[in-house]
Amino acid sequence: MAKHRVIAGIHLSLQTIDETNEHSIQTYLEWELTVPRLNEIHDYLWLAGRPMGARPLHRQAMLGRKLVIIEQVDLHMVWQETRVFVKPMPDFLLDYDFWKNRICGDTNLYECGCGFLLSYVWLVCSKSDLRMAQDAGLLSPEINWENWTSFTRSLLGTIDLQTLERVNRRYHYGELRLSRLNWIYRLTSKNRSHVTLIRGYMYGYTRYSDIVRRNFAWVLVAFVYITIVLTAIQVGLATDRLGQSDMFQNASYGFTLFSVITPLIIIAILGFNLLSLSAFNVFATISFKRRTERARRESLGTKLSGAP
Repeated sequence: MAKHRVIAGIHLSLQTIDETNEHSIQTYLEWELTVPRLNEIHDYLWLAGRPMGARPLHRQAMLGRKLVIIEQVDLHMVWQETRVFVKPMPDFLLDYDFWKNRICGDTNLYECGCGFLLSYVWLVCSKSDLRMAQDAGLLSPEINWENWTSFTRSLLGTIDLQTLERVNRRYHYGELRLSRLNWIYRLTSKNRSHVTLIRGYMYGYTRYSDIVRRNFAWVLVAFVYITIVLTAIQVGLATDRLGQSDMFQNASYGFTLFSVITPLIIIAILGFNLLSLSAFNVFATISFKRRTERARRESLGTKLSGAP
């Protein structure tokens, strides 16, 4: 069963399983396969990706994307700039008996499992892809090309590729762009909160400079454009024809005011965003510190009360 706990101020996420406990097995499989966050915003996924298969691994490399291994299945085949997140293939998904005994009886697990396997059919469609997957730790090194092609033929024989019936809706899409997922999740998630609004689908910033670079790079382009226009206005005003035109004079006056006020507004917005984010991080840190200290006190109290 997936466990999330805090020990000595350290957050631990342990995906452990008690094979004698049915609830533990079910919880573990749901953690490994289900994608409720993506299903929740499915109607808007077309904004983040195309309804087509993902590119094979060798094509990802051609695009300059680095394979990043993740264990969170709802980040599988999500990409950001020069990296794409891929979840390794769980060994149990290649076990027919496990499917028969544990997965086929649960519609949600079955559809998610089929979708995940289908994603690997997209990603691994040549010997080069198979070698890349094994070198990256995505697939077991014991799988050879003949095994893989036999497996994919068997899988595709059970999936209707036209309707993708009995395949989880997330896998009606291949690659999803993280930047757009963040905005979709902020604006449409049913679990909207101040945390969701700030962090989005996945919060990937570790420095404030990254936030400025990724979200305000367009400001530099705007400043360059404004500079070019102002230079052109100066040249125009120096000519007899445009310098004596009331319409051009008014337009020049209006754009000059615009070029003065707009940067101030942008700087104010940027400053407000960074200040808000800083305040959020400070309060989140304080809240985490208090929870950790409370957990320690409760743990210590339990030990003392149980002492002889």
